Amino acid sequence: MQGPSNKSKSTLADDGTLLRRLSNNLSRWAFTDFEQANFALTELGRLINPRSPFDIRLSYHRSAAFLENQWFRHEQALMHARLAVSILESLADGWGLAETWADIAATNLNQRDWTAAEDALQRAKRHLGDHAPPRLRAHITCREGFFYLLLGNPRKALDCLLEAEKDFLQLEKETATLKDWYIKTLILSGLGQLYEYLGEEDKSQEAYRSVLPIVEKYQLRPRLAWHYLNAGRAQLALNNTEVAQGHFEKVLIVAGAGDSEAKTLALSNLGIMATLAGNAPKAFNMFGQAAADYNPPAKPSDFTNLSKIESWSAALYLKLENIEEAEQHYLLAWKIGQQGNDLYHLAQVSQGLSSLYESTGNYEHAFEWQRQVTELNQTHFSKLRDNERQEIEIRHQLERNKQEAQMARLRIAGLQLRALRAQMNPHFMFNSMNAIQGLVTSGRNTEAESYLAKFAKMMRHTLEYSELEEVSLEQEIEFLDRYLDINKKLRFRDRLDFQIILPKNEELDELFVPTMIVQPFVENAIEHGLRPRQEGRLTIRFEVMPEDDLLLKCTIEDDGVGYNKGQEKAAAQAGAGFQKHRSRGMEITHERLLLLHQIQKRPGDKFIQIQDLADITNGQRSGTRVEVLLPIMNGI
Repeated sequence: MQGPSNKSKSTLADDGTLLRRLSNNLSRWAFTDFEQANFALTELGRLINPRSPFDIRLSYHRSAAFLENQWFRHEQALMHARLAVSILESLADGWGLAETWADIAATNLNQRDWTAAEDALQRAKRHLGDHAPPRLRAHITCREGFFYLLLGNPRKALDCLLEAEKDFLQLEKETATLKDWYIKTLILSGLGQLYEYLGEEDKSQEAYRSVLPIVEKYQLRPRLAWHYLNAGRAQLALNNTEVAQGHFEKVLIVAGAGDSEAKTLALSNLGIMATLAGNAPKAFNMFGQAAADYNPPAKPSDFTNLSKIESWSAALYLKLENIEEAEQHYLLAWKIGQQGNDLYHLAQVSQGLSSLYESTGNYEHAFEWQRQVTELNQTHFSKLRDNERQEIEIRHQLERNKQEAQMARLRIAGLQLRALRAQMNPHFMFNSMNAIQGLVTSGRNTEAESYLAKFAKMMRHTLEYSELEEVSLEQEIEFLDRYLDINKKLRFRDRLDFQIILPKNEELDELFVPTMIVQPFVENAIEHGLRPRQEGRLTIRFEVMPEDDLLLKCTIEDDGVGYNKGQEKAAAQAGAGFQKHRSRGMEITHERLLLLHQIQKRPGDKFIQIQDLADITNGQRSGTRVEVLLPIMNGI
């Protein structure tokens, strides 16, 4: 076969150059220019394929996961992140996995999926190791801080964010990436929110103000509208109205499709500032634009924000002594606000109506609305107590889940180590090495070198995989193929045929299964069914269960002596060391499966079915069929 022509080589090189240029640009634009990033993302998605360089595929999926999360397309973000994880797993890149799992946790937090977020953070920490760079520790601790912030645990959130900020002090500016600076802005914004909540206004304002120099120096695009909004609020609290107005106006310029709430809040603040400055036309214009952004309101917070706009408009009319218009806007604010989720705001609207009716001498209406104020405040504070209680219960439940998951993983880790010791049959290892020695002594050195290399690689994978809880189905099949090939050549003298049938319409590098979970069943079929005959055929079939896409059925079928005869022979050998080894290996594998299914909250223990082919074919066939239901580990 001839190699590619010079023209073909040139074309391939050009394509590689284009891919790498797009990839590098995308990595930068993801943080600086969403419009350009969207273009590069589309082009790269069209051009790359499974044969593209792994570093380009990895960069593409990580950038795509980040951008999709910024654009609130969370499922797409998680899909790309999992593909990045599968590439990093194949490279055994622990620090890359730690960073990617931290990014997955960020997406989970945006989804308000607390359990998934906590699990992702724990995975990130497990991959971090003891010698990770401070910047990477800061990435994970930052995400953990927001986890506690959103769960209503401000003290723990503050500890995490301060720890992250401390790690960033060790960051060398020359080597810092755009993502590092983005994480730094998140840390400062989170600290601003926390200090604001804790009533430490000076610290809050300083944190918010510290974000903008970073954003502007590195032209960071993510959350830019919110950064300007927070900085404007901080300046307004200091009565720096001119600077605050500049920040709010900047929000209107930079706000994108996903920043509508930040834009509306900026318009509202500009309206309030115009009201205080006595510029009623500008105030009405700002309030009108803000209200138009909520037309129609879709979620409870939209109704609350629209209600606030109407109440500010009412207050402005009241200042202009237009009582009739003020009353109409207050009543509209009340009507809209009832579909929101802020009882405290409704109490303020009721207070405004009560004061308005009192000023006009309508004391009966004033009394009724004042009664509403009292009832709403009581309900509001009662709801706050309930929410605090629920948050405490959620935190306690998450802590219990974390402890249970840690115990389960400790048990799995112990079982994996025991499985490694028990499942690699010493007879197989001895016979393989003996057969390789035979090839050498017979002068078949090339063949001996080939199988020695295969045997060494298989043993290396055995040791490497023992450190992992899960591997891709692609890696598991590669291991089985190498194991069976060695058996075929060295133990069965080419009298073993085998076939591995892949699941249909599935990407093997995207399905994760427990490490080395199938090999004990395959070894059992060889030793129990085929070795007595010294020949035979073995088929391994994988298929995703249609009724449960987190289950993978593996069927191992041989044409050996059959399960029943094998059991008879096993009983006769009950005292043999090999029988003890085989039973121990299968017991450990069964226990691993049971524990992993329990983690997926799948009840029962019927995950292994064994049939003698003679029983199901009326004696026309001999052999054994074993069906094993494997948990797909994606998302565990």
